[in-house]
Amino acid sequence: MRTFALAASAVPAVALAAVLAPAPASAADRAHGIRVKESRHHIKATGDGFTVRIDRKGVRTEIDEAEFGDPAGEPILRSVIDMATRNFPPFVCRNGSYTVKTGTFTRTYRFSKRDPRPAPYTPEFGKAFAGILTPFVGVVDATATNEKGETFRVLISDLAHEELTPRGFRSDSPIHGLIVDSRGRVRDRISLFGRFRSGPNGANARYWIEDRGTCRETRDLPYGPGSAGATVTGPFFVLPFKTPVVTP
Repeated sequence: MRTFALAASAVPAVALAAVLAPAPASAADRAHGIRVKESRHHIKATGDGFTVRIDRKGVRTEIDEAEFGDPAGEPILRSVIDMATRNFPPFVCRNGSYTVKTGTFTRTYRFSKRDPRPAPYTPEFGKAFAGILTPFVGVVDATATNEKGETFRVLISDLAHEELTPRGFRSDSPIHGLIVDSRGRVRDRISLFGRFRSGPNGANARYWIEDRGTCRETRDLPYGPGSAGATVTGPFFVLPFKTPVVTP
């Protein structure tokens, strides 16, 4: 999906093995999706049990464990990726190309179901992300350099909220962020919101990406047929297949 994880760092198999019991159907029934309010210098994203705020000074995350996903379901999982230890592709934006040098990608997530997602999600993607994520909260706080050697702070929220019910499948998959220079000015802004809606058994699937920012590329992902030409920003993908992009 989207937008909710690094393609090079899928949910660890060890973590998946530890939470194989499926959650009750009530997990999806109580879900409400992700809401984002944004301006050039501020971003606020809220979902079930979490709030993420980003401004030029940093990124702040609040998680209420009692409300995060389905409290009666699978456990909350956490991991931290040291981005300096990976050779991630740069963020290519309107005003520069930014390569991460130091920083972390902190992830908090919960599975609500183990059912497969409908097409065009592929079985290959299902193996990499073996569960419906309700929700996924990823936060990046990193430093990066551009082509001129200037240093920037990269502040990103990489989120996902999936619902699978008898009524169909829904995914909200937003990636938002600010790239801030050494004087505190926003040089570029990430605003990619992936949306997927379908009826029962994947009928009448609709999916699109809303782009209100200045950072967007396409890349071929390793998830089988249809995953070529997916929309990405740096190492993050929005939805794991080629998707129409609109600019509201």
